Amino acid sequence: MASYEAWKDPADESITLGTVDEFAEAQPRGLISAGAIRLYGFDAATREEASAIHALRMGRAPYQPLGAPAPCPRCGAIYYPSGSAQCWRCESPAHD
Repeated sequence: MASYEAWKDPADESITLGTVDEFAEAQPRGLISAGAIRLYGFDAATREEASAIHALRMGRAPYQPLGAPAPCPRCGAIYYPSGSAQCWRCESPAHD
């Protein structure tokens, strides 16, 4: 599981979803304005799962993962190799 957050940038009203680690790296580099506001955080097994949760919380249409689902070559769980390629069961990229 990874911890995800959604941040709103008041400068352009954009809302960005990313991992806690991604935001920790982006803020010092100025990729997110100093006035950005954290909207919420949650844990998810894959970026696809996080995007689906984010779409629900934002009142958007259901998230559609990139590409077709396929069985993970390691464990057989369904994952999206053309998307994040993260397997929810293995908790690591299935393409390694």
